[in-house]
Amino acid sequence: SSGINAEWPLRPGERCSNIEGSYICDCLDTFIRDPKSRECVCSDGFGAVEAECVDINECAGESPCGENEACFNTAGNHYCECDEGFERGKKGDCKDFTPTDCEVKPKNDNIQTMTGKKVQVRLVGEVKKTWRKFADITWLKNNELWDPQGDGKERFNGFTLRNFQAEDAAIYVGNIFIEMSEEENYKCSVSVTISLKEGSAAIDIENRENFASTQKIGKGLVIVCDVQLTNVDLDNANNPNNVNWYKVNQESGEDTKIEETDAVKINKAKGTYRLWFDSPQLDDSGTYKCEFNQEGVQASTDVSIVWA
Repeated sequence: SSGINAEWPLRPGERCSNIEGSYICDCLDTFIRDPKSRECVCSDGFGAVEAECVDINECAGESPCGENEACFNTAGNHYCECDEGFERGKKGDCKDFTPTDCEVKPKNDNIQTMTGKKVQVRLVGEVKKTWRKFADITWLKNNELWDPQGDGKERFNGFTLRNFQAEDAAIYVGNIFIEMSEEENYKCSVSVTISLKEGSAAIDIENRENFASTQKIGKGLVIVCDVQLTNVDLDNANNPNNVNWYKVNQESGEDTKIEETDAVKINKAKGTYRLWFDSPQLDDSGTYKCEFNQEGVQASTDVSIVWA
């Protein structure tokens, strides 16, 4: 509104904008409004210089980092890294660790496993009395810092992955830091490669040729589904529910899962999965699908049958 510009109650870091019948005040660019004081202030790590918030170089002057650490300034913050030749120890301080052969090795340094399995990594050869008192292990997964507690269970002499998945396949390196005293510090490493056995399933209707001609209504019939698995470990290989049976709706594209009834039976016999029709009728005609979908492996096959 006209005539009030000179009366605007500006505070440091603020600017005002005229609107119809009034005005609004907001913070200058790079400033933020303090929720308590309602004043315009700079974010942490920034300072006000001539109505602008600029980065404060925390690394200038006395370093905020510890002994044997280098300071690196970032926008609004900083971080500390160990000087070259030094590494961070158990207590977080940077020390000069002497490489050594601490006679520790994995029980198995090349593990191949399947999806859903429990994987145990065990280290052998450690002097337990010395290790328990002075040693600490830091794990890397494909050169990235990794905490076994996040994906499984850590033990002093290794770790366990309870439910192995494809993303768990990696090279795991355990850096072992032995801090005997302020001056006596050692380091050694172990490496374990864990890889996924790729599973696969070959599936087919074994008696497909029997359904090339029209089937007789009321006459019992069985569809035989043969599944050959590679690198797939089933909890119960004889469970008929290792596969699912569906009737395919050609119009909607949606499959209807088949459940056992008095007229329809599902079982496994002679190493194959079987769908039995006791007395099939005309409306049973259609396409039937046998599907395997377990342990990250999926395969299916179907067959069309006409009753008349």
